[in-house]
Amino acid sequence: MKITDHIDMLEIPVPGRAKIYPTLVHDGEHLLLFDAGYSETVSLIADAVKSAGFDLSNLTSLILTHQDLDHIGGANGILTLAPKAKVYAHEVDTAFIQGDKTPTKLAAVQAQKEAGTLPADREGFHQFLSEGFPKSYVHVDVPVKDGDTFDIAGGIEVVFTPGHPPGHAAYYLQESKIMIVGDAANISEDKQLRGSNPAMTWNQKQAEESLEKIKSYDLSGVISYHTGYLKFR
Repeated sequence: MKITDHIDMLEIPVPGRAKIYPTLVHDGEHLLLFDAGYSETVSLIADAVKSAGFDLSNLTSLILTHQDLDHIGGANGILTLAPKAKVYAHEVDTAFIQGDKTPTKLAAVQAQKEAGTLPADREGFHQFLSEGFPKSYVHVDVPVKDGDTFDIAGGIEVVFTPGHPPGHAAYYLQESKIMIVGDAANISEDKQLRGSNPAMTWNQKQAEESLEKIKSYDLSGVISYHTGYLKFR
């Protein structure tokens, strides 16, 4: 879906799961992909990039909003197809993305497993994370922090939005006033902006504060990784 001349939201169907919406930002010199999907969606993302009029091999930057497996799982596969691309992520989540620290969701279910308190219906989730993360860790070339800006496609600002995990970052596209919010915000069925899914949130208080921070920006719209595009004006 073309949002503006510089922004394309990719709609990726995931077998057995809900769709995801990675985003392409481009300006003729740079081609940025925000979030990498799952390992099994790399070819689907490559096809979607081609349908948008680009070649994944020309990717200059892969920007990961945060550490979760559905955002970093396809990173190594994408970098195989786009070997010149640099990986960006917030400095707080960098260690988790690289595997220097155990990702927060994996650590939580491992603690429950070891304590014997993991619900039976979470066994599959534990297996998914424990098998998926070791294959998905990726080196972060450029750790970023709140307020950093990139002179790309009219300007991109890093917006630190912790809570979903500790190092989540959103990205404000200054020219279009659209924010790529990752999982820090979701779009409800009645087209309202809601916060991080509580069941998947590391720190609810921080997540609520991050939602208010997102709302404080002058926004023409948002792109949410799991719920798509919401236009405000």
